[in-house]
Amino acid sequence: MSTPTPDTVDIGELMRRDGYRDPKEAARAMGVGHRWLLDGLNRHGFPHTRMGRSKWLSEDDIREIRALCAIPADRSKIARLRRAQSRPSRVAA
Repeated sequence: MSTPTPDTVDIGELMRRDGYRDPKEAARAMGVGHRWLLDGLNRHGFPHTRMGRSKWLSEDDIREIRALCAIPADRSKIARLRRAQSRPSRVAA
C-alpha cells in the first residue's frame, strides 16, 4: 500500500469543502432514491457538476432539481375534488 504524497489531492474532500455533495448524500438530503437521482442526472438533464468521472451537486443544483420536479396544482381538479367530498352521497331507495 502506497502512502499518499503531499502532491496527492482528494477531489472528494475539495468538492465537499466547496459545498458540493455526491449523489448519495444529495439523494438522502432531498428524500429521494439514489438511483432516481442518477437517472435524472444521466438521462433527464438535471443540473450537476462533473469532475472527471464523478458527479457533484451544489445547493443551487438541488434547489433547481426540486423546482424542475414540482408539479403545479390544477385548480379545476382541486375544486372538483372538494365538491365531491362535500356533496352528500345518494342512497338508492
